[in-house]
Amino acid sequence: MARHFKKDRFILYLTITGVFLVHWIHNDLAAHPGKFAVSLLNNSWQVIYVIGINLLYFEYALPFVTSGKLNRTIATPLSIIIHLVVLALGLYAWRNLGTLLGFYNSFRSFSDIGDALLSAVSLTPGAFLVFAVFKLFFDYAQLKYERQQVLTEKKQAELLFLKSQINPHFLFNTLNNIYSLSQHQPKLVSESILRLSKILRYLLYETGNEFITIDKEIKILTDYIDLEKLRYSETVAINFNYEIENFAETIPPLLLIPLVENAFKHGVSQVRGKRFVDVKCVLRSRELTFIVNNSSYPASDNPEVIDNIGLSNLRRRLHLLYRDFELITEQKDSVFSANLSIKLSSHV
Repeated sequence: MARHFKKDRFILYLTITGVFLVHWIHNDLAAHPGKFAVSLLNNSWQVIYVIGINLLYFEYALPFVTSGKLNRTIATPLSIIIHLVVLALGLYAWRNLGTLLGFYNSFRSFSDIGDALLSAVSLTPGAFLVFAVFKLFFDYAQLKYERQQVLTEKKQAELLFLKSQINPHFLFNTLNNIYSLSQHQPKLVSESILRLSKILRYLLYETGNEFITIDKEIKILTDYIDLEKLRYSETVAINFNYEIENFAETIPPLLLIPLVENAFKHGVSQVRGKRFVDVKCVLRSRELTFIVNNSSYPASDNPEVIDNIGLSNLRRRLHLLYRDFELITEQKDSVFSANLSIKLSSHV
C-alpha cells in the first residue's frame, strides 16, 4: 500500500505543477503573444520553487504543527502566515537567482525592490490556496481509500474466520454420524467412510477458493445427504431436488450445507415417529432459492426460533457477502422450515 501511496502523491504534485504552468503561461501569452518559449522557461523556473516550498510546508511543517505537540489553535494560523511570508520573500530571491543564471527573464521591469516584492506577494496567496485545495482533496481521497482497505481486510478476515468454523463443525457432525452407524449398523461403516473421504477431498481442495461453481456445491450436498441416508436408512424420508439453469454459476463454498446439517442434527435426530427432510434448490436468472423442510418438535403456541451456531454463522456470512438476500426460518406445527433466497448479482 505504501508504494501505491507514493505513486499517487507523485501524480498529485505533477498535476499541481501542470495546473500552475498552464495558468501562468496562459496569463503571460494573453499579455505577450508569441513569447511562449520565454514564458515556459520563466514559469518552469518559478514553479520549481513554489511547488518545492509548498510541498515542504504541507508534508513536514504542517503535520508537525498539527501533531499535538503544539497548541493547534495558535500554531496552525501562525504557521500559515510564516509560510506565506517565506513563500513571497523566497520567490523574490528565486526570481533574482534565475535572472542571474539566465533561467528567468521578467516581462516587466520593476521600479524598485518594493515593486518586485509586491509582484511576488501578489502571486503567493493564490498559489498557496490552489496547492492547499488539491492537497485537501488528495488527503480526503487517500483517507477514504485507506479506510475502505481496512474495512475490506476486516471483512475478509471475518469471512475466513467464519469459514474456518464451518469445517470443524461439519466434520464433527459427520463423524458423529459414522460413530452412530458403527453402533447400530457396522456393515455400513466402510461405505460411510468412503463417502466421508469424498467430503474431505472437497473440503481440502475446493473450499479455499472464494467462489465455486454451483454444481460442486450440489455434489457436496448430495454426498452429505447420501451419508445421512446410510445412517437413517428407511426411517427418514429424505428428498433432494434441484433445478439449476446454469451449473457454471458461482457461489461461496459451503454456503448451503449449514441448512441441511441443521435439518438432521437439530431436526430429525431429535424427534421420533414419522420423520422427513425435504431439500430443494432452484437457480434461475441468477436468483438462488434454497428451501429445507424437516420434521421437528411440535411448535408451542408462541414459537420462537433461536438460531444455533450454524445458522448464526450463515446469517453473518450472508450479510458480509450479499446485499440482496433473505433467510427465513419458521417453526410451524411439527415442521421446521428454512427458506433462503439470494440475488447472486448482489455480491459485495
